[in-house]
Amino acid sequence: MNKLLITAAASALLLPLSANAESQNKAEMNAEARTNMEAGTTTTADYSASGTVWMSPSSLSAKELLGEGIRGADGERIARIDDIEIDANGNASKAIFLSGGVFGLGGTRGALDYQQMDIEIDSEHEPIVSVSLSEEAIQSVAEYRTEEMNDYSLASEIIGAKVDLETANDNDDDDAVINDIILSADGRVEHLLVQKSAIGSIGMGERYAVAYSKLAVEQGDGGLVLDLSEAELTASPRFTESRNALQKGWDKTREGVENTADDVGDAAEDVIDQ
Repeated sequence: MNKLLITAAASALLLPLSANAESQNKAEMNAEARTNMEAGTTTTADYSASGTVWMSPSSLSAKELLGEGIRGADGERIARIDDIEIDANGNASKAIFLSGGVFGLGGTRGALDYQQMDIEIDSEHEPIVSVSLSEEAIQSVAEYRTEEMNDYSLASEIIGAKVDLETANDNDDDDAVINDIILSADGRVEHLLVQKSAIGSIGMGERYAVAYSKLAVEQGDGGLVLDLSEAELTASPRFTESRNALQKGWDKTREGVENTADDVGDAAEDVIDQ
């Protein structure tokens, strides 16, 4: 029996499943938006109740990039990402690295233009970072020094930072925590992932996708502030780490059907052999 024919026939059955799943997902998102709007949630034009934001296949988590190894021109690891510098327009401008350490410890801090890095996403959604430099060349890059610490130009300063929400009072319950920074393939900040601080500090609770333009350094003590009220934050889209849950569901279903087809084909061959 031809396994390819069985697999093709079985895979064809998946098309209506995928369409139904997509329709159901859109219906759930629209229902959630209607529920929030009918409840009278206060929103702005930028932050109306809009369901869920998915991690796109090409997006990158800045949190995951920090500490990631950098492969050189020969494919060998020559450094690791220590930090990412973000400019005032919300673009990753520099990749700060450590090179020349021992067993991943220590080393010299240098910086490359972010665009010098080639970042691919593997089948497990893990970043693979490489540059067209030798180990000697990257170690010859001038040492990177920050003139002013905690100016919030570095990803490590932003991730985990507590931010004040724009409210009429100084209630600490209105504070929030930045959980991660999501970057596009070309280094543009797509979203800040923000959690309410009461649960965000322990990594739990909803994560809201917020525009980088809403973030500012507060005058005076120099802390961070979000140009959002608590109600506007709550009305912002929820973020899910799944790089498109529908695609993952499709892949899982397809894998199951193909495995079943293989089993059926093997069983048929056993019968023929007998």
